[in-house]
Amino acid sequence: MKKLLLVSVAALVCGPGSNAAFAEDSAKVSGVEKVPTKEIAKDSIKDASKDASKEASKEVSKEVSKEASKEVSKEASKEVSNQALKGASTTPASAKDANAKPGMIIEEEPLASVVPDNAAIEKKIPLLDELIAREPKDEKLYAERGECYAKLGKDDKAVEDFSKSISMNPNFQETYRLRGLSLAKLNRVAEAVADYTQAIKLGPATYELYVRRAAGKGLLGEHQAAIDDATEALKLKPNSVEGLVVLANHEAALGKLKDALTNLNKVLEMDMKKGDAYLLRGFVNKSLGNIKASEEDLKMAADLGVKVPDTSTK
Repeated sequence: MKKLLLVSVAALVCGPGSNAAFAEDSAKVSGVEKVPTKEIAKDSIKDASKDASKEASKEVSKEVSKEASKEVSKEASKEVSNQALKGASTTPASAKDANAKPGMIIEEEPLASVVPDNAAIEKKIPLLDELIAREPKDEKLYAERGECYAKLGKDDKAVEDFSKSISMNPNFQETYRLRGLSLAKLNRVAEAVADYTQAIKLGPATYELYVRRAAGKGLLGEHQAAIDDATEALKLKPNSVEGLVVLANHEAALGKLKDALTNLNKVLEMDMKKGDAYLLRGFVNKSLGNIKASEEDLKMAADLGVKVPDTSTK
């Protein structure tokens, strides 16, 4: 059976400069075996802010997701920057449950491209501890400390502080966005999607939020919903390379191969060094019977440093 590679965008679940890979699921749609992307996602969903989740059905997605997220994040996060999850990585493909292994590309957050001064952040936390002891009902202090923990990679503690802040003020959009990023990095995909949804509801709805949610929904196997979100993201940023990769990823997951190929061609016209796009296009071409074109795309992906999984049929 022909195998398709779903590239998780990372979008966009993670943020610029960071990748989140969540996807590992296989689904068969329209007689096409979908592949979750596990190797592509890691560097791809990261910064929807820069242009903003770090990678779709069972066999190909498992291996592809980590690298896919790398690029999506760069642009998504570079835009889902290098988002997208996501640095520049994109977010990911499909996953059956919220605890799927890394495979989704997530956009990076706007500041994800800036290398944090860990020493300064470490010193700031005790000061925030003291302020919180004095003002235990100040939700902004919890949110600020949560950001510090997130920048240090302590996402479990970050989630605790963001949750505390939200319990005090459930109407502040940014806290949901930040908690969504940390939840995505912890592979708690369903919860991250819920936070992005609430952030969109509170408004304003942004490119980054749509791309990251698209990546998350794809990891949960909701490919049509992912396509809908990617479409909304592209309305806000029509020439987004990462948004187009996310869209093509989930079009391929649903067997819409010609649509996926058209969008991947657009991506590579804009960015000829987008390795995850070559990887995904290689599998799309293979499923369409374009064997020579598939081989050329997969070779180009490998030349660009993307891990190309073994898709030989046993």
